[in-house]
Order: sequence, then structure tokens, then C-alpha cells
Amino acid sequence: MTDISTAPALERSRRGSGLNRVLFVDTLMGSTGLFALLPVLGVLLAAGAGAAVVGIGLFSYTAAAGLSSLVVNRWLPGVNYRVGMVGSVVLTALAFGLLPYVRDPVVLCVLLVLAALGVSVHFVLSRVLIAEVVRDDIGRNRLFSRLQIAVNAGASAGPFVAGLLYANADPRVLLGVVSGCYLLAAATLLVGLADHGRPPPGTNGWPVSRATLRAVLRTPDMWRTVAIGTLGSLVYGQFYSAFALLVAHEVDSVGLRSVLLAGPAMLIVVAQAGVTGVVSRLLRTGARAFVLLAIATLIFGAALLILGAGPPLVVCMAATVVAFSIAEMLFWPMFSTAFAGLPLHSKLEAFNLRQISQTTGEACGAFLGGSLFLTMHLAGQGRLYWLLLGGLTILVTMGLARSAGVITPSRTPPAR
Repeated sequence: MTDISTAPALERSRRGSGLNRVLFVDTLMGSTGLFALLPVLGVLLAAGAGAAVVGIGLFSYTAAAGLSSLVVNRWLPGVNYRVGMVGSVVLTALAFGLLPYVRDPVVLCVLLVLAALGVSVHFVLSRVLIAEVVRDDIGRNRLFSRLQIAVNAGASAGPFVAGLLYANADPRVLLGVVSGCYLLAAATLLVGLADHGRPPPGTNGWPVSRATLRAVLRTPDMWRTVAIGTLGSLVYGQFYSAFALLVAHEVDSVGLRSVLLAGPAMLIVVAQAGVTGVVSRLLRTGARAFVLLAIATLIFGAALLILGAGPPLVVCMAATVVAFSIAEMLFWPMFSTAFAGLPLHSKLEAFNLRQISQTTGEACGAFLGGSLFLTMHLAGQGRLYWLLLGGLTILVTMGLARSAGVITPSRTPPAR
């Protein structure tokens, strides 16, 4: 017989366990499809509509994947979780599946935006659902970490799928498989996801209300969480912009390039569970989400300093990949955990705020990495870029930690 006082906790545990399994398979299928497409998306766009469309198309997808859920935010609280998540995944499947049959640049960009809208809505709804069903930071971080493993398993397998299926510039087979992966994700949600009702409404129809913004600005713990999340996202954005450019310019071996760029995804699949175990123990001892985010951001900063340390460059690159992987395993699950724990009325607003924080950071990071780094690298000052950005990252993180009382300045006792 179950004690009445423990029945709600046991019920939440069962629901969380079922949610864990369903979302893991759903995320694995979707990520495999997405990362099978991303390595060849630019080539596909160039072949289908010309080189001039590549930049516009990639920007359209990236921006929409980060922010488009905010456009439909007003209607999300009126949609059942299962309906919304299944519908968003099916939308992505259909949009990606139609790409090979379209040549008009405008229609291509519209399809990419629709696919990204599905990705964005699915991401927000799944994270809000976790925040509502799982009520403690340890449980949330464990589930977010499991999804991190699923994402990176897909990121590891996807490029190999692309290499096998994208042949002779004919993308129909590849896009058929990509679409099929998303349809499998939709079927998983349709069959396995229990009825969890609807997302909680926000304060008003805005993605982030003025009342929430005022609360964030007036509450030091909240604005520090947003600040460290944005900074960490900015530095993370260097890996697929500045670091990828560095690898392309300095590494001749195609195999070594692939290993360096796929390294974090493979390491995360292997080691994420161990890192999650350590984080869970720290949370049980009272560690704050902000502190763990700050530690991850410091590791990101240290990874950049390694690249500025000098030759041998390949050794520095390998060390940076390891450091980035460690930071990523700590940062992304805790990023979601930290925003889920913000003292806001609506978890939907909390994750809208998370999306804005991440997208702002990654977009600024990609801009720095794709423009300033390239300019400095071609001028022979690439090492200076890494040293400056890594040093600034560590200094700003230490300043935020000090303002949070995590670091207290040492005081010299007065002379007698």
C-alpha cells in the first residue's frame, strides 16, 4: 500500500520517467534528421537556387529556429502539449520533405522558416512540459541532460547519414530520410506522450511581458542568470563559426577536420551521464544553478585561451575540443534548469526568455566569429582574437560571480 502523503510524489516520478523515455526517442529521431541535413543545406540551396540564396536561406532558418516560437506565443497556451508537439514535428517533416522539389528562392526560404517554426515550437513546448512535470532542479537537470545526449547522438550520426545519402547533387533520398526521421518522432509522441494538458498562460499575450522584464531587472539573481546564459551562448557560438573557420584554414586532412568538428558531439554521448551524476551531487549539497553556469562559462573562456597559447596548433585545437565538450555538458542542461527555476508565474515566459538569451548570445557569437575573427586571422592576428575574447569572458564571469557573492574579495587585516 502507498502512503497517501507520498502518492503525489510517486505519481510525478512515474510521469517524469515516462516523459524521459518518450522525449529521448523523439529528440534522437529529430536530431538525427536535422544533423543529416545541416552539413549539406548550404550545398543544397546553392544547387537548387544559386549561391546568392545560401546566406539568406541559412540566416532565415537559424533566426527562425531560435525565435519564431515567440511569434505564435499568444496561441501556445491554448494548445494541448501533445497536439502542439506532434503538429510542430509534422510541420518540420513536411517543410523539409518539400525542399528538393522547389527552385524558387522565396519559396525555399518560406519552407525553411516553416521547418524552423516547427523546431522552435517543439523545443519550447518540450522544455516547458519538463519544467511543469518535474518540480525539482535535480530531476530537471537529469532529464535535460538525457535530451542533451539524444541531441548529440543525432549530431554524431547525422553527418554520416548525409555522406551516405547525398550523392550526385540529388537531395531527394536524403530529404526523404530527414522527413521520415521527423515523422517517426511525431509517431513516438502521438503513441507515447500522455495527456499533460496545456502550457500555463503568460502574464499577457507578449512572449515576455513588461512585468516579467521588470521583475528580471529588479531581481539580481534573475538578471545574473540571463547575463551568464547570454555570455555562455556567445562564447559557445565561437565553435561553429570562428573555430570552424580556423579548422578549415589550418587543417589539411579531411578526416582530422571531421574529428575536430564532431568531437564534442561524440564526447558528450560518452560522458554526459557521468557529468550529470556529478552535477546532481552538487545540487544535492546546495550548489546554485548560477554557480554551475559560471563554472561552465569559465571553462568556455579557458578553451579560447588555449587556442591563443600558440603552437602546436593541432594540439591546442584538440585540447579546446575537450574543454568545450566539458563546458557544453555542464552548460546546456543547467541553462534550461536555471530558467525553469526562475520565480516567474509562467514557465512558458521563462523559456521564451531563455530562447531570447540563447539566440542573442549565439547570434552575436556567430557574427564575431564569422567577421572579426576572420579579419584578424587573415591579418595574422588570430591568436590575439582568442586571447582577448577568452580573457574578457573570464573577467566578465568573475565579475558576475563576485556580484552574486560567490567570490568575496580578500581583505587585508588592518595594521595594529
